[in-house]
Amino acid sequence: MPIYAPDGSYTSQSTYAAAYDWSGVTNPVANITERDDQIRTTRLLGNIYAEYQFMEGLKYRGTLGGDLLQARRNYFRASTMPLNQLLPPTANEGSVSNRQNINWVTNHTLTYNRTFNQVHNLEALLGTEFQKNDFQRDTTAANKFPNDIVRTVNYGTVVLGQSFREQWSLASYFARVNYNLKDKYLLAVSVRRDGSSRFGTNNQWGTFPSASVGWRIAEEPFMKGIPVLSELKLRASYGLAGNNAFDNYAPIGLLGVDNYVFGNNLSNGLAGRSLGNEDLTWEKSRQLDIGTEVGLFGDRIYLTADYYRRITTGLLFSVPIPTLTGFGSYIRNIGEVSNHGWEFSLNTRNLTGAFNWTTDLNLSLNRNKVLALGPTGDPIRSASGIGETNITVIGEPLGNFYGYVQLGVFRDQTDLDSYPHFANTRPGDVKYQDVNEDNKIDANDRTLIGNNQPDFVYGMTNTFSFKGFDLGIVIQGVQGGEILNLSRRFYENLEGNQNQLTNVLDRWRSPENPGNGIVPRANSQTTGTNNAVSTRWVEDASYLRIRNATLGYNIPTTLASKVRMQSARVYAGIQNLYTFSKYLGYNPEVSGYENALTAGVDYGSYPLARTYTIGINIGF
Repeated sequence: MPIYAPDGSYTSQSTYAAAYDWSGVTNPVANITERDDQIRTTRLLGNIYAEYQFMEGLKYRGTLGGDLLQARRNYFRASTMPLNQLLPPTANEGSVSNRQNINWVTNHTLTYNRTFNQVHNLEALLGTEFQKNDFQRDTTAANKFPNDIVRTVNYGTVVLGQSFREQWSLASYFARVNYNLKDKYLLAVSVRRDGSSRFGTNNQWGTFPSASVGWRIAEEPFMKGIPVLSELKLRASYGLAGNNAFDNYAPIGLLGVDNYVFGNNLSNGLAGRSLGNEDLTWEKSRQLDIGTEVGLFGDRIYLTADYYRRITTGLLFSVPIPTLTGFGSYIRNIGEVSNHGWEFSLNTRNLTGAFNWTTDLNLSLNRNKVLALGPTGDPIRSASGIGETNITVIGEPLGNFYGYVQLGVFRDQTDLDSYPHFANTRPGDVKYQDVNEDNKIDANDRTLIGNNQPDFVYGMTNTFSFKGFDLGIVIQGVQGGEILNLSRRFYENLEGNQNQLTNVLDRWRSPENPGNGIVPRANSQTTGTNNAVSTRWVEDASYLRIRNATLGYNIPTTLASKVRMQSARVYAGIQNLYTFSKYLGYNPEVSGYENALTAGVDYGSYPLARTYTIGINIGF
């Protein structure tokens, strides 16, 4: 392996080891690594509680919990590594960073639980909860180290010193009353009052009530004559919920480092980095749920079905604003979205006795629709790595993929002359649809080209047991929905600078050999805007995955007791065993950007790991 020597020469390992004074260093060549990335993490979790019984049925409970996380990262990239397609020697670089996160939460509740006349069951709860999180990170980075041996940042030229800190807090007051009559007629009422530091001072608090009712029909006398029916229950609920999962300092305008010119001198200073909005407040969702539960044959077959409809208002979005304001975007409560769908689950005990087999099935589907987007209803265009890739419009789901519709590939010059195209398009380049029919291809021809939301998702768990052995298999899948595979902009660009997918073998080669009509010609400098976001990158996101398979054996109690053990179990498992999918990327479940407006975009995500586990559980 070539080595970048301390004097700047470029030599071999053997020459390096012989030419320099390594006194006091053990096996110096073995210690030379091209890249060193060490992370050491310490985490402490703790929880204490206290209870006090004031009188029969009235109890106080207080809890205090904490989570302390500290991590240190030392990173070094040696000069022997290529950098941005430059061959070694390259400029080495290193950094050290420390981060700390402290989270504590405390809650206090009073609970009253009584039964009156053996038919009226009442439980009332009154409580409060407080939570605070404090995160801090400090990083120092350097380059131009004199060699690759001494890697502490003080030996390089410091190019970056950065400190970052943020805090958030949440305060809540809540009350709940549960009542049931003869365990047959059920009623629950609750209310929460939550305050979040993430909103403006005038709108930090939100009130969220809810109520639910239930009727266990199977307990009625007129149902006793149906022995096959072991449970029949109807239930309904309606309530208001709040969401505060957003940036910590969106209500206030933040400052960032910037430079100013005073006279003829350049001075460091601060400038506005974001535009604050003191009117920010909670996202609020009104939701109706109606469901039923049916048990048959002593609950050997148990079915649940639920329908829900949720309307969310005051969505927290970052929306574009005119740049003449000095900013490009502005965070506000804007828009209204509906979600409705069904959830089903089926639990069956197929076989009982010496050989046991149980099955759990679930299926859910959701339909999402944007109902409003601010006063004017203008679409929201969202970027993910390469510019605008998604668009949110009224009447459609959130975050549709946004781009051109590919009709094929221009077969020859005659085909090119007969249809609108970009000025630099040549035979063999992509043919895009003239969506607005203005006889030219430009950004106005972009349209909705797909969405990540599936038709339905499902899962199945089968559990088998026989004479101490047990086997569990978990299957999970998604049907429908699409994924925007932007990675193919590199793996299918045919520019000759990196490896390609095998489907480029069906590319356009000549008018006589046009390929499959989808993959354009090979071209070291792409013409015709072939790599624009288009239907060419949209793929089916459906998949079926064997999520987990575990085989175990419970050692007989008589044998375990001989070595003073109460129980013992050995097991072996595989996680993410196999995925059945037509997706050309690594993982059809991926979403490279944590934003509802850019969901389903894959721009080079890491493969899903397959994990093998072997273990033993012992009880004494």
